[in-house]
Amino acid sequence: MTHPCLELVVFKVKDKEKARLARRAAQDIARTFEGFVAWTAYEAIEDQSAFADVVFWKDLDCAKAASEKIMSDPTFAALLAEIDGIVSMAHYAPDRTVEAPAVAA
Repeated sequence: MTHPCLELVVFKVKDKEKARLARRAAQDIARTFEGFVAWTAYEAIEDQSAFADVVFWKDLDCAKAASEKIMSDPTFAALLAEIDGIVSMAHYAPDRTVEAPAVAA
């Protein structure tokens, strides 16, 4: 049985504005990749050079295939050029989801 895959990447950037624009272009391309579900981009509040990406894939195989495509896709070159170091990168399978209780209207 395959499971949805969460990809979490935390990284440092050289230039925040250039990295932000490059990441948005990369998001537009990634959404066309097989198994892509969603990509939420975060920027650290305290450290202006820290970014985090949370990407959801249909499964780990799709996430890994996308990783290979990223390395050869020219749109991703601008984003990769702005990365000043990877803090953490990993793929995760779900264990449990807890949601806030619904609030009556």
